Amino acid sequence: MSDTNAHISFLYNQDIHTHFIQHSFTHSNIIMLSFDWTDTNDTCSPPLLWSRTSIDVLRPQLYACIIACITHSAFWLQLAFCPSVRQKTIQWIYAYLATDILLLFRFFFSYIVHTISYECEPSKAWYFFICYFDAAVDNYLNMIEVYILLALNICRYAQIAYNKNVYVTHVRLLILTHVAIYLIPVIILIIQLLTGWAELDQYVGDSCDIGYTSLCSQIINTIITFVLPITLNILVIYASIRHVHLTSQLRQAQHHVSAREKYNRSLVMQFFIFYAVWLSLWSPNIIAYQFTSGTSNTTLVASILNYIEICLDPIIVGSLDVRFYKAWKKLWVDLRNKSLRRFQTEQRRVGPATIAGTLHPIQQKQTAATIAGTLYTIQQKQTAATIAGTLHTIQQKQTTAL
Repeated sequence: MSDTNAHISFLYNQDIHTHFIQHSFTHSNIIMLSFDWTDTNDTCSPPLLWSRTSIDVLRPQLYACIIACITHSAFWLQLAFCPSVRQKTIQWIYAYLATDILLLFRFFFSYIVHTISYECEPSKAWYFFICYFDAAVDNYLNMIEVYILLALNICRYAQIAYNKNVYVTHVRLLILTHVAIYLIPVIILIIQLLTGWAELDQYVGDSCDIGYTSLCSQIINTIITFVLPITLNILVIYASIRHVHLTSQLRQAQHHVSAREKYNRSLVMQFFIFYAVWLSLWSPNIIAYQFTSGTSNTTLVASILNYIEICLDPIIVGSLDVRFYKAWKKLWVDLRNKSLRRFQTEQRRVGPATIAGTLHPIQQKQTAATIAGTLYTIQQKQTAATIAGTLHTIQQKQTTAL
């Protein structure tokens, strides 16, 4: 097979053999791939179907993703019901959490496709779309997350050190930053595939993966996706902490600490806590992606940590940012008051009917007692009248006899 601008390697197993016929057009840099599925046991072996072992291994990720859907749903419902958190200054947080949603979508989409695809010969376009989707999307989204956090950190430093609202004064720059963050990683990946620095590794009964053909490409990717953005983030955080510390010392010497200084200090502490938790759970996945295969135990453990981090993201953001905390508190108070008002209304509706139902038997008993008392009085009167009549008759007979 001749050298090409992109290299695709395939890992065989004992039951299935896949034959790739590769036609290289060096002048147009187009690679056409056709494949023919054959089976040594004359049985159907769907190429997109995961093996039972792969499904069992991914079960912890599935549970983590389900929990993450619940936590993220609660967070985004807050955005729908609380206008106070719909602010331009929170756009980077929303962009970051949106990448979490896309990572969850990527997992569920791949899980569904690979557990229901029983076709023995899927179309080439569909097969390679799923393969590249499995291999590239996860790394792409994790890469843009760290640069989104870097942009958030820089904007907060400008607010802390220079008291500038960059979301109002530098709108065009923010738009260009968004576009650059989302497009540059795609361009880098395409260039690496076309130049042969990266290759598509396909595993029978498992997901595809992007592998790097040399140590040099691994080091460059590690610098781009991990070392450079993490170093820049640490430097910006250090600059923010240093500025807050120096300003705090100056204010203490003047025996005055403004509300702005307190707010800036809280911003630095919030981001520092969030960044420490995020880095401890996110970084293993990025490093493992560069130096291990998609089926290794190290990659699986790093992937689980990454999904745990996705579960915790809305909780940490909602807890540390005072705007979300106030929105959560207001929403909870409103729901509680609404529930109390509804309960009181129902009690007012049910109360009269309950009282009437209770009084009716009492009234019946009282009426029966009244009737019985009346009858008893009548009977007493009748008995007295009878006795009086009898005595009168006896007296008349005695008088006649005398």
